[in-house]
Amino acid sequence: MTKAEHGQINRHIALLARASALFDRHGASVPLAIAFLNGWPTEIKFYPELVVGNAWKVLLSLALYQLAAFALRRAITFATADLSP
Repeated sequence: MTKAEHGQINRHIALLARASALFDRHGASVPLAIAFLNGWPTEIKFYPELVVGNAWKVLLSLALYQLAAFALRRAITFATADLSP
């Protein structure tokens, strides 16, 4: 691998790392924004009412977004470790 290719790969990984950091920081707000735009929640509810309703979908999507952010962080860690001399 030439130095130019190595530098280009490093720039791509740095860009992916910045995008991953933004996703990690603001990714959990996406499902919440979708839920609020769909009109949920409109009132304060107790836990049993939330479980019976659609709240589990929002909580599941929050967990999936956090898992995706973790996977992106790990992928960047492995990519940078693989390229280090």
